[in-house]
Amino acid sequence: MDQLQADYPTYSSVEQAVDAADLIVTGVPVAPSEETLQPSVTQRSNDPYANPQYGAVEGAGTQQELGVTVTSVRVERVLKGKAHVGDIIRVSQVGGQSDGQSVHEAHTTLLSEHELGEGDSFLLLLSAFDDGTYDAINPEIGVLEISKDGAARPLGDTSVDSQAIGTSLSEYER
Repeated sequence: MDQLQADYPTYSSVEQAVDAADLIVTGVPVAPSEETLQPSVTQRSNDPYANPQYGAVEGAGTQQELGVTVTSVRVERVLKGKAHVGDIIRVSQVGGQSDGQSVHEAHTTLLSEHELGEGDSFLLLLSAFDDGTYDAINPEIGVLEISKDGAARPLGDTSVDSQAIGTSLSEYER
């Protein structure tokens, strides 16, 4: 298994994380699927730190394919953004098969690999893509487990500022 480590935006408070998200929902996974993502060449930013594809030429074959797992999630509650209870949204996470190799990102716990307790759900702070899929604003801050009593907790050990992760669902409500 190949392990990679990606750089993600970080946040110093729950409020910053909430502000950064296009969509915040609670939900449960319905079905995962592995896909291959071909990074697109976009020139939205001339800053190579903000745009890792800056300077790449469309069709030059310089971009490497990336294995991702896209999980269909049934929305149980909407805290921010345009979705409805019962909607099925597609959440993309780095990790899956790429060129016949299993790829895992160091800070990502795939929704399909985390076992929820009875009555528990995921709290997802998501960024929207033009194709209708979403990804977490950060794999540690943007994907939390919510217990049936409303307590929030990260899916694993975190390397981020703990002040950016709330302890209850109520901290994410607006």
